[in-house]
Amino acid sequence: MTSHVKAFKEDDKSSVTGIEGNSRMNKRSSNCAICENSNRASICAVCVNYRLNECNTLLKSLKSRRDALYSRLTEVLVAKGKADDQMNWRVLQNEKLVSLREKLRHSREQLAQGKSKIEKRSYDLKAKYAVLESTHSMLEKNRAEQLQKFYPNLICTQSLGHMAILSELLHKQSVVIKQICKLFPQRRVTKESEVRDGQSGQYDQICCARLPRGLDPHSIPSEELAASLGYMVQLLNLVVHNLAVPALHNSGFAGSCSRIWQRDSYWNARPSSRSNEYPLFIPRQNYCSTSGEAWDKSSSNFGVTSMESEKRPNLDCSRSSSFNYTAASPHSVETHMDLQKGISLLKKSVACITAYCYNSLCLDPPSEASTFEAFAKLLVTLSSSKEIRSVFSLKMACSRYTFHFLSFPLCICDL
Repeated sequence: MTSHVKAFKEDDKSSVTGIEGNSRMNKRSSNCAICENSNRASICAVCVNYRLNECNTLLKSLKSRRDALYSRLTEVLVAKGKADDQMNWRVLQNEKLVSLREKLRHSREQLAQGKSKIEKRSYDLKAKYAVLESTHSMLEKNRAEQLQKFYPNLICTQSLGHMAILSELLHKQSVVIKQICKLFPQRRVTKESEVRDGQSGQYDQICCARLPRGLDPHSIPSEELAASLGYMVQLLNLVVHNLAVPALHNSGFAGSCSRIWQRDSYWNARPSSRSNEYPLFIPRQNYCSTSGEAWDKSSSNFGVTSMESEKRPNLDCSRSSSFNYTAASPHSVETHMDLQKGISLLKKSVACITAYCYNSLCLDPPSEASTFEAFAKLLVTLSSSKEIRSVFSLKMACSRYTFHFLSFPLCICDL
């Protein structure tokens, strides 16, 4: 930048010197003989006008030269300002970098100090935990020795107490289940008319009402279907309540208008929507016919318009064992599928409870038995005091066998 300013000054001086020399030469050559011999300034009009024109021309050239030099000076000043800005920015950035490096160094020092503190604390904690574990093991050993010395029969006493409580509980459960079985008797029946027709005439029966065969709701009359499924729902709810077994689905007993659903969540026993609530009966308004009438799920009467029994002809099982989807109305097809889904959920719940109880009793479920037949045999087993005593004796023998092969101090510590 200094070299540019020096060159600019030298060019200015040379240009001014050249203009002054040219004016002197023009002065000597422009005077006439009179004005030159008189040794005075121009006195004639011609010389005066000539000199004025020369001065005007010189002023114009000097003005143009001044403008050119001013523009050059402006450019030089702008360039110098940009250079100064860049220099200031670099200085500022260098200062920021220095401060950031200082912060980074300080952060690294703090990190190293924090790591050293954490390592020291972890070492101290490990040492303390080691002392606590050794102290705990010593206390457990002393406790086991004291129990063996002063209370040698504590475990046996507590085991006998548990056995007595469990025996009394099983006895009371057997009495309750026996009363429930009297209220809801179940048995396997055979219908001779279907056997003569070449079909399997065996049905599961509850309270003298046949249960549907498989998932076909039309294998039995509609009134018998609704009654038997309602009885099964009530029996299932009583068994779940008295045996404290988990239920796979929730069901609502409403006589011949019972229903079943999948609960919304563990905390909410209600269904997520009414569309997930399935009937266990054939609505009277629909009756699975080809008519245009339909049962509305959102209604509260479940298809029942009156409490008075309406005399309807029973369905013939041989003719209605399969549902005709082509001849039925869309509402009838939807009702039929909902009813099949409800029967499926009910049978899954019954099968789940049956498997759970047989597993708890350490028994194998009966093979080649239907879902309801296996459930009926389970209730007979639970209602029999002799069967319960034999299962209880077997479980106690297994527990004593396991107890003798376990470490005695460990069993003492687990109490």
